[in-house]
Amino acid sequence: MCGIAGWIGVRSSSPQIVERVARALRHRGPDATGVKSWDDATLIHTRLSIIDLSPTGAQPMANEDGTIWTVFNGEIYNHRQLRQDLAARGHRFVSRSDTEVLPHLYEEYGPAMVEKLRGMFAVAIYDTRRRKLLLLRDRFGIKPLFYSAAANQLMFASEIHALRQMPGIDETPDRQAIFDFAALFFVPAPQTLYRGIRALCPGELLEAEWEGERLRLTIRRYHRWKLQPNDGLSLAEATEEANGLIGQAVGRQLESDVPLGTLLSGGVDSSLVTLAAQRATGGVRSFNVRFGDAEYDETWAAVEAARCVGSDHTTLEMDSFRGTWDHITSILLQAGQPYADTSVFAASAVCEFMRQHVKVALSGDGGDEGFGGYGSFWRIGLITGLQSLPAGLRTMVARGLAPGLSRLGVFPSRYCERLNELSATDDAGILQSLDSWIRPREHVQLCRDTGLLPIRRWFEPQWEHALPPNASRLERLSAHATEVKMRLRLPNDYLFKVDLASMRSSLEVRVPMLDEDLVQFGLTLPHRLKVRRRTGKQVLRGVARRHLPPRIADKKKSGFGVPVDRWVDDDFKTGLRELLLGSDLPLQDYFRREAYEPVVTAFCENRPHPAISRGGLYERVIMLLSLALALRRC
Repeated sequence: MCGIAGWIGVRSSSPQIVERVARALRHRGPDATGVKSWDDATLIHTRLSIIDLSPTGAQPMANEDGTIWTVFNGEIYNHRQLRQDLAARGHRFVSRSDTEVLPHLYEEYGPAMVEKLRGMFAVAIYDTRRRKLLLLRDRFGIKPLFYSAAANQLMFASEIHALRQMPGIDETPDRQAIFDFAALFFVPAPQTLYRGIRALCPGELLEAEWEGERLRLTIRRYHRWKLQPNDGLSLAEATEEANGLIGQAVGRQLESDVPLGTLLSGGVDSSLVTLAAQRATGGVRSFNVRFGDAEYDETWAAVEAARCVGSDHTTLEMDSFRGTWDHITSILLQAGQPYADTSVFAASAVCEFMRQHVKVALSGDGGDEGFGGYGSFWRIGLITGLQSLPAGLRTMVARGLAPGLSRLGVFPSRYCERLNELSATDDAGILQSLDSWIRPREHVQLCRDTGLLPIRRWFEPQWEHALPPNASRLERLSAHATEVKMRLRLPNDYLFKVDLASMRSSLEVRVPMLDEDLVQFGLTLPHRLKVRRRTGKQVLRGVARRHLPPRIADKKKSGFGVPVDRWVDDDFKTGLRELLLGSDLPLQDYFRREAYEPVVTAFCENRPHPAISRGGLYERVIMLLSLALALRRC
C-alpha cells in the first residue's frame, strides 16, 4: 500500500513541488520515497513496504530497458501467475514485488493489461516511447485516484490534499458537488468538492497522449458488472459455492512479508474471513476494539467467534478514545473534501490501534452489496407489497402501519413518515429515499441552489440488468438496489472510509469479500436467496452456520460507529458552535442558516430536535462541520 502522484505536460518539476506532494502522501507510505522525472513528466511514490521489503521493491519501477515506468498503490493478488506467463514470453524480473509485473504487462498488452489484473489498485504507467500516461483504478474503487486536467497538462494523486500541492489547479468549490453532498453525505465520483479536480471512477482508465502539441485525454470504462440472477439456484447449492469462494478469496490475499492480522468485529463477514485465514495459515492474529458505550460494543461476539475459529485474539481497549475538537477535525480534514460518515471515527481508532501490532489487516467489508446485507434489501419487499394494493387502500395501510413499524424497528422513523410516499413512487425514487440522509423537501429548504441537477440522477440504472422477461417487480427492484449500493455507496462512502482510516495510520487493509469471483457469484443470486423476512445475507449466513456458533451466524447486522453526541467533549461543542454559527462562515453561501442553525443548537444544548432523530441530528452536524472545514481551506 502506498501513495502515488505525478503529472504529464508540466514542464517544471521543481524539487519544492515534488517535496510538498511527497510530504502530503507520507502517511500512506512512510518507509521510503521515490521520484522519477523526464522533461515533461514526473512520477512520485511513497512506500509502505509489504511484499519484497528490499530496495529491489522500490518504486517508481521500470521494465528491462527503462522505457516503461510505473507507480502503484494496492496489491495485485494474481501477480505470481502473471509473472510466470510474462517470463515465458521472455520478460526478466529483478524483484519479488507484485509491482514489477505492471510495466512488463503493459509492454506486452498495452492498456488491455488492466483486464488481467485481480486485486485492489490505483496505477500510473508512463510510456517514454510514446510520451503517454495511463491511469487505472480497480473494478470496485477500493483504492482512490484523483486527477486534474487543464492547459495541456494532467496531474494525479492518491489524495486530493496531495494533488492541491501542484500548481495551476482550479480550486473553486463545485456547487453541484456541494448540493449532492448535502443529501448523500459523500461526494460521488467523478465529482469532488473542486471544479478542477475529478475522481477516476471504479473500473475506468484514463489515457493522456500527445498529438503534436496537444495533450489528448481519453477516459473509458474497462469493466462493468452484470446483474444476472439465476433463479434455478437453490440455497444449499449457493451456500456450497460461496463456502469455497470465500476460502479461495482469502487465500489469495494472505501474501505478506510483514505481520498480518484480521479485524474481527464478530459479524458474519469478518468471522468468515478470520476462519478462512486461520485455516489457511494455522495461526492468524485477530483483533477487535472494546467500546466504552455498551450499546455500540460487540466484544462478546468477537471473542466468541475467535474462540470458535481458534485465532490468536486481542481485544484493544478504547478508553483513551475521545471526541476532541482536534481529533475529529483532523480526521475530517484528512479526507480532502467533505465526508460525513460518522463510522469513520471508529474505523480510524481501530486502524490506529491495530497498526501497533500488524502492518496488514483483512476486513469483512464488501459482503453486503452482492449478498443483500443491508436493511434496504428487505424493506423493498414491504414497499413493493404496498405498491400492489389499490391506491386508496395503499394509503390507509401505509398510514396505519407506519407507527408500529417504527416502534418495531422495521423502518426508521424517517422512512415511516414517508411510507405512503414511498409506496407511490418508482424504483429510482424508492432507492433515493432509502439511501439519502434527508428528504427532498428538507434538502431544498437547506440548499440555496435549486436549479442544479437532481439527486435522483445517481439512482437511475446504469448497468446491464440481465433479468428474465417474467422477473417480478421485487426482483427488478432488488437488482437495481444492488447496483446502487455497488456503484454509488460502496466506492464513494464505505471504501473511501476504509482507505481514509487505514492510510491515516499507515495500515494496509485488504477486503477479501470483494474478490472478483465471489462478488460476481453474489450478483447471480435471486432476491429469495438474499433476504428471508427481515434478515439479509442468507447465503453467507448459511456458510456461517456450518462453522460458527448460531449466535454469530444469526447475529443481527449492526453498524460500526460511535454515539457522537455522547462521545464528544464540551470543548468540541464550543468549537462547533463558533465555527458553524459564525457570521463570516462560507457555509452560508451554500446553505440557509435558518435551516441548519436549529440543528446545531439542539446538538450543542443536548436537547432533541422536533423533526430529527437523535442519530440524524449528530449525522447532520458532522455533515455541516465537514463541509465548513473543507470550504475554509478553499
